[in-house]
Amino acid sequence: MREPVNFRPLGKRLAALFPRWLALAGVVLVLAACPKNAPYVPAGKPNVLLLLLDCLRADHVGVNGYERDTTPNLDGLAAEGVNFTRAFSQAQWTRPSVPSLLTGLYPSEHGLVSLARGEKRHSGGALAPEVETLAEALQAHGYATALLGDQAQLSTRFGLNQGFDLYNNKVRRAQLINRKFLRWATDREGGPFFAYLHYLDIHLPYCPPASTRGRFDTGSSALSFCKGARKLIADVRHGGLELSEGDVKAMIAAYDEELAALDAHLGSLFRSMKQKGLWDDTLIVVTSDHGEQFYEHGSIGHQKGLFDELIRVPLIIKPPSSWEALVGTNLETLAELRDVAPTILQALGIEPEEGRYSLLPSIVGRADAAELRRYVVAESSGEIAVRTGNLKLLAAREGGRVRLFDLIADPGETVDVASSRRADLALLRGYLAEWQDGLKPFATVRREIDEETLEGLKALGYLD
Repeated sequence: MREPVNFRPLGKRLAALFPRWLALAGVVLVLAACPKNAPYVPAGKPNVLLLLLDCLRADHVGVNGYERDTTPNLDGLAAEGVNFTRAFSQAQWTRPSVPSLLTGLYPSEHGLVSLARGEKRHSGGALAPEVETLAEALQAHGYATALLGDQAQLSTRFGLNQGFDLYNNKVRRAQLINRKFLRWATDREGGPFFAYLHYLDIHLPYCPPASTRGRFDTGSSALSFCKGARKLIADVRHGGLELSEGDVKAMIAAYDEELAALDAHLGSLFRSMKQKGLWDDTLIVVTSDHGEQFYEHGSIGHQKGLFDELIRVPLIIKPPSSWEALVGTNLETLAELRDVAPTILQALGIEPEEGRYSLLPSIVGRADAAELRRYVVAESSGEIAVRTGNLKLLAAREGGRVRLFDLIADPGETVDVASSRRADLALLRGYLAEWQDGLKPFATVRREIDEETLEGLKALGYLD
């Protein structure tokens, strides 16, 4: 078992937590005794459960206004927690985004941004050992840690296993992930736990199970989005196949049917946690690593562009029952996937690193409007997106082309207004320069990719 690497601790324990009787009374902060900007620190050390639903678009979740009944159990979770309606991933695919989730770093900082091709085989960078992960930080504070899921991008070759006592990225399908997690959570010898569960059920190919197959299907397409999906993706991306309106409707229906099945498994997990006494004292975070394109901007899957259908993700946070929080609230606070780690740390009384942004004040209703984030940033290999509440800048990495979109008048991001909105363009270019100046990159460790991981990446369409 690997010992935690603590070259660069994320923070230190705050001086003291409040007396137990205050927490039991539901009073978790003595406001009159604290400076205005003092961090909110709930009492105790709750369990932490981080659920990542690979490829889940925020706008296909019911609580975010989706018209189909795809996510009744996630909607129920949001009723017991806080739903961030404007949360964004740091990238449009898994390799850069999950490290940002687990480290609080931007892709340009942690360095896991691409899969390089060598003369004979593929290679890729691994996380630098001096980068402390969320699992390492919690492990150092007495937490048992586990990762269970199904994603080749989580191969130990890439270093994301730092800090996990149990690490298994080859657990197929949601039902088995849930079963293994519940067994691990209940068989431990005591103490709090941190578990990260990564579900791949709604990733292409879209093959809905019998329980939901046909629930939303319009039957208007001859294409299969299950068998032969890799070739289908390639044909669309390279311009060899144009999808009809019926094709797109059938594709979305298959995705929604898979989502409905995954949501049912999450409902089963939530019920089991309540039966086993794991619910009330667990901080639950549900999010995704990126969204999915359904032929918006001429592509499908999630490898082209930084449009909102690819980087806007769900973010639902259910606090322990002892907290005073804005439960049942939809918040329009701008949030990033990289906020999850500092939010969890601050919630446990572990001070995040300077410059990291915690959502905890927003969750408990103590956010200062002057301190709310002004913009979020996402990255691809060729482009950087800077997004405010109503504007988005897409800037080529090597300079040259920039595009600006008015997200209020043009939510589909189809009309470039850079030439006519010079003041707005200058503002977002200023944010881009500010972001670039604040980056603190780490060098990655070069690793050859083993054959099993290579095949897994090919099956998901990441490699030819």
